[in-house]
Amino acid sequence: MKVDILIKNGLVVDGSGTPGKIADIGIKDDKIMIADEYSDWFEIIDASGLVVAPGFIDIHTHSDLTLLVDSRGASKISQGVTSEIIGNCGLSTTPCSPEYKNEIKDSCSFLYANTVNWTWNSYSDYLNVFKEQGISLNVGFYIGHGTLRATVMGYDNRKPTSEELDQMKAYIVEGMTQGALGLSTGLIYPPGCYADTEEIVALCKVVADYNGVYSTHMRDEADGLMDSIEESLEIARRANVSLQISHLKAVGKQNWGKVKDAVKRIDEARKENIDVHYDFYPYSASSTYLSSLLPSWVLDGGWEQAAKRITDVTTRAKISSEIMQDFNEVMIATVNTEENRRFEGKTISEMSSVLEKEEKEVFFDLLIEEEGAVSMVKFSMNEEDVISAASGKHAMVGSDGFAIATDGPLATGKPHPRSYGSFPRVFSKYQRELQVLTIEEAVNKMSGAPANKLGLKDRGYIKQGFIADIVIFDPLEIRDMATFLDPHQYSKGVQTVFLSGKKAYENGTFLDPKSGVLLRPNWKN
Repeated sequence: MKVDILIKNGLVVDGSGTPGKIADIGIKDDKIMIADEYSDWFEIIDASGLVVAPGFIDIHTHSDLTLLVDSRGASKISQGVTSEIIGNCGLSTTPCSPEYKNEIKDSCSFLYANTVNWTWNSYSDYLNVFKEQGISLNVGFYIGHGTLRATVMGYDNRKPTSEELDQMKAYIVEGMTQGALGLSTGLIYPPGCYADTEEIVALCKVVADYNGVYSTHMRDEADGLMDSIEESLEIARRANVSLQISHLKAVGKQNWGKVKDAVKRIDEARKENIDVHYDFYPYSASSTYLSSLLPSWVLDGGWEQAAKRITDVTTRAKISSEIMQDFNEVMIATVNTEENRRFEGKTISEMSSVLEKEEKEVFFDLLIEEEGAVSMVKFSMNEEDVISAASGKHAMVGSDGFAIATDGPLATGKPHPRSYGSFPRVFSKYQRELQVLTIEEAVNKMSGAPANKLGLKDRGYIKQGFIADIVIFDPLEIRDMATFLDPHQYSKGVQTVFLSGKKAYENGTFLDPKSGVLLRPNWKN
């Protein structure tokens, strides 16, 4: 068989979870070619001592805007990630009605919203920007319920009218026909947190008509974790929709150990014929925007209304009385103003000492000074819970991070190191060090399993005729390098990454072939 590239002598771990084997594989155009003999090729790669695997699918990311800033997807492609699933946690950049566009941009501030000129209002316009610019990662997208709700009814804390609910359903139909994978919710963030179970069920029934997925950042990942899992399962059962629970974790010391119970409940639900899976990231710290620490009523009506409440002396006192947070756990990741950039990488408690102000006052003042656009890292999880999540049968790996870079406009702040290290860290810590996963299980959670979940019929496996998204890595050397205080560091151990048959990364060099495509599931009506 004639091929363009022949990869020889590698340990082929095909994405299925079955034992790897030493074999040769070929690439012809954008397809994987497997044969007993290869007669001719333009390039040969000796993969002796290396693993040849399907390109990793990051099932939970927030690269909605960063890939439009830097098409290389550097922090991800250097990990072996070839596909990103965006629009998670109810946060997407579309639909984006002119009436609420500024508010939606504000709510997406932690997605690097200020780095891109938003020229779109609709799904088609947004997707055309990707097509016109070209990217070097594949992208699949969810419809973000928070953005959807804001577009239809703003940031009001109320139930939708029947007309508004119908409008949301119409937007879902539009998004699904444009190629969306499903609907995501962020039930901890406004305006998603204002939606009740009935609203989500009604919308998910539309998603189910297209065999799509319901991905949820649940309503409570702390004291109410198990109740939130039951709500998610109820939605999946009533809507008959495939369920993906986002970044499974238990927040707060009083809840450590609950992830094991959560995994058990998910296993039981599958026996009840609920198609439920979950994703996790391999760190015991989370990250989101700082304003999420505010009581939900403060953000009713959007940031402009929240700012008025925070600056009002009487209302600020009421807000303060409702915040029970150990600010030693809260590290500032990114801000927008030069004045406050010195505090990136410091906790609110450390800021308090420097400024000689009470912690909650520092918290409030920082939000006002940055107009709400502050992201944080929160150290409130437990390593044993991460192990429980990682070792679960129905787990997948999702970074919950961004495609960023160590150079250019995205090399700012102290973002969570998961954007640079999630996938290599699974191998170095959970497969090699702790041995809670085999290498085949780890690869499956990064490739075959998410491909199956999302209906990507020609990716996620090393199989004859599948798209040639391939990663070649050293199984003994692959490791994360990024840290919380020095996050802008690429991982080590990945040698070569192919995207649709084209080299996108090789020995530390980003080739930026712009061969990424919009991932459209094969099950759509």
